Amino acid sequence: MLTESGKFFQIDKEKLEKTKFYIQNSKSKNTQKSYASDWKNFTEWCELNARDPIPASAGTLCLYLSELATTHKYSTIRRRVSSINMAHKFKHHLPPAKQVEVQALLEGIKREIGTRQEPKKALMLQVLPSLIAKIDTSTLIGVRDKAILLLGFALASRRSELVAINIEDLQINDFGMDVRVRETKTMNDDLIKGVVYTYSEFCPVKATQEWIKLGTITSGALFRSIDRHGNIKERLSDKSIALIIKKYIGELGMDINDFAAHSLRSGLSTSAAMMGMTEIAIMKQTGHKTREMVDRYVQAGLRYKNNASSILKNL
Repeated sequence: MLTESGKFFQIDKEKLEKTKFYIQNSKSKNTQKSYASDWKNFTEWCELNARDPIPASAGTLCLYLSELATTHKYSTIRRRVSSINMAHKFKHHLPPAKQVEVQALLEGIKREIGTRQEPKKALMLQVLPSLIAKIDTSTLIGVRDKAILLLGFALASRRSELVAINIEDLQINDFGMDVRVRETKTMNDDLIKGVVYTYSEFCPVKATQEWIKLGTITSGALFRSIDRHGNIKERLSDKSIALIIKKYIGELGMDINDFAAHSLRSGLSTSAAMMGMTEIAIMKQTGHKTREMVDRYVQAGLRYKNNASSILKNL
């Protein structure tokens, strides 16, 4: 290879590979998988529609996104755009979504379907006691489910993070319990979260310890499936978290379609904001990297705090 001065030099292949590795790992593995999946979807669409995927024209991207808008959520569409932009950047092309036509289209899609899709409700702190009361803790499944709901709420974790916890990731101390959350959606590094003792029947630390004891969990997956005979099986799937939440929500007489596994994560965040916790404190527990990402929970929690409509109480 020629340098700027015209001299030849031998590229250090080992350094080149390390550079490539660091660039690839600038995003979490989950994000990398999403990018790869999104890019595959886009290139397949381009092949079917006789379009060039890279560099993609504004017209190509607009047609693709318009088609997505008929079946996909706005958040999914935004992620697809990010993936396509990233692929172009790696090939040293300008990101097509930066073009005016694409930006205008995205704004239109947001107005049309962004408000149309109702997000799942947060599982608020005040609902938690009633939910836990519906659990039959005389059974092994009940003991496990109580631990899942309380620990999931306390950690404000994603369902994938909750089921990925191993017994080795827990460390009991005088204040409560440290929990190592393995590679998250947005970070390659593990994250240590603290869960404090509450000294009540709703203590997530005590509930987790009770499950470990009765489930005789000594290594590996913390939360596991249980068959109808009470036999503990393999690691619980992330989809099971949503089913467990919906089960007890239904027993409370609430609409199960309003809630999902994410309701635990949004519930802690929104409840904490309502009780005056700072954004920094909430972000430390959720693992969000920017305030913008957690702001929607904070705003929801503060909606009725010092609300101007409260002047009606003076009538």
